[in-house]
Amino acid sequence: MPGYLLDTNQLSSLRLKPKIDALPNGTLVFVSTITLGEIAAGHVRNAGTNPTGRDEYLEWLNKFFVPRALPVAATTRVYYAGIIGNIFKNRPPANIVKTERYLVTLDVDINDVWIAAIALEHGLTLVTQDGMEEIRKAAIGLEIENWI
Repeated sequence: MPGYLLDTNQLSSLRLKPKIDALPNGTLVFVSTITLGEIAAGHVRNAGTNPTGRDEYLEWLNKFFVPRALPVAATTRVYYAGIIGNIFKNRPPANIVKTERYLVTLDVDINDVWIAAIALEHGLTLVTQDGMEEIRKAAIGLEIENWI
């Protein structure tokens, strides 16, 4: 049975709920703890927006996804390292630079690398709207879909 890991941009509203409900019985759908952190940070930053809609969304999120959130585990580091290593191999920097600083110049979000690593580790298709061009090239075997 196929499984999916939803990126933050896919899980950002209730409009995805019908798509998830229409999946075949037994289809595994997860989020990462990083996605939950990004969502929580967004709600803190936007605390003044539509409290009713936010509460309904958080109730759905807490009920269906928080219990099945996949964490960054000690084993995730191997997949993360593989992606980072391939990015540097594919696009070597001219000078020695800090990893995160260099990734920003390539339009790579470090959280997206971790989310992709979790998807690879668990053999899940990553569902995202992000382009992730460098990650797509570097995350060998990662399948990506966009449901929006």
